[in-house]
Amino acid sequence: MQWVLNAIIRYKNFLLYFFLLSISLIFSSNKSEYHSSKLAKSSLFFSGIIHQPFDIFSSYFDLREENRRLQQENNTLKNLVLDKFKQSEILDLEEENLAGPTYWSLPAKLIRNSFTQNKNLLLLDKGEKNGVAKEMGVIGTHGIIGIVNQTSQGYSTVLSILNMDLKINAKFKHSNVFGSLYWTGDKPNKMQLADISVINPVQVGDTIVTGGMSSYFPEGITIGTISKVDRPDNGGYYNVEVELINNMTDIKYVYVIGNNRREEIIELLEQTP
Repeated sequence: MQWVLNAIIRYKNFLLYFFLLSISLIFSSNKSEYHSSKLAKSSLFFSGIIHQPFDIFSSYFDLREENRRLQQENNTLKNLVLDKFKQSEILDLEEENLAGPTYWSLPAKLIRNSFTQNKNLLLLDKGEKNGVAKEMGVIGTHGIIGIVNQTSQGYSTVLSILNMDLKINAKFKHSNVFGSLYWTGDKPNKMQLADISVINPVQVGDTIVTGGMSSYFPEGITIGTISKVDRPDNGGYYNVEVELINNMTDIKYVYVIGNNRREEIIELLEQTP
């Protein structure tokens, strides 16, 4: 105990300086949006520096499993391409290419995952220098992961879909019935779909996909399937439970989704009274 007191006495000036500096930074971040943004970027940078070496070390022992996953993913993507042409959409694809693609993707690696908190954040190894910006969507091999909420030059944080502050526009795969998908903070593989009127037919096993009514994700990305449906006696909306197709506790590689027309969409919405 004595050596602790001696250390405090010896470095009292430095400790006092560090304490006052911390207080000033806290006040600055609370009073100024500029300082708050700069502090968030600095925190993100150091978080990436700390977590990346551990990620590199663990990745070495996961190479065999990662190769298997990448092979499965390539097979899934090939099937999607074949299915696209199978639906006789060649003409639509040619027309879309004339105006340029709406969405593009950037591969990234998850270097920190979180799924046990109420407001889970993920950390990616890509940032502003790679083209990542705030409010870009993030997807995995089989479904959606979250939305970018903060970036630095080399890293970015993502609001996981397992974040109680986040709501995702979703719909039924074989109809235009839309709702809001959100997490209740319970199980990492279960979410709730709200605002589905009882006038619509709903049953266990129905597939839920992205609705496309936002600039984050294109329409039709699979989210999961309905695992439970309750119809309240005195309510006009179902209580719908959705089981995610993604295993949010076991994610390594993801894709950041950019929308080339996002600024145009946002500008138009802001002008709408």
